[in-house]
Amino acid sequence: MQWWQIILLGAVALLAVLVIGGFVLWRTASPQTRALARRVERLPWRAKLGLAKALVLDGRIPLFVRAIPPALVLYLAMPLDIVPDFVPVLGQLDDVLVVAVSVGLMLRLTPLPILEAHLSTLEGRYGVES
Repeated sequence: MQWWQIILLGAVALLAVLVIGGFVLWRTASPQTRALARRVERLPWRAKLGLAKALVLDGRIPLFVRAIPPALVLYLAMPLDIVPDFVPVLGQLDDVLVVAVSVGLMLRLTPLPILEAHLSTLEGRYGVES
């Protein structure tokens, strides 16, 4: 086996783990968490960025949870990916999966009353129905 085939096989295995992890996170989420995720989904992009910023700056949230958005931005800005972007479909799919898992972890690990408060503030500011 060539070195690039081993790397590609490892990348595909890692993508499979991410897909399974995301699926498990979503399936085990409470109905309240799912409802909050749908509310976040309805926000415009600018409001979603504002929510991430508000959660990162909120001292009531554990530090390791507040580190998820900056780590995600660093990962997306890095030129190295799990699967290089020049690989058709898989190259972009790994980025989408990393974003989905990161957002899922952030929503799951953030205390719901804090997330609810920030979300209500942003929905009022951007005129989004809750």
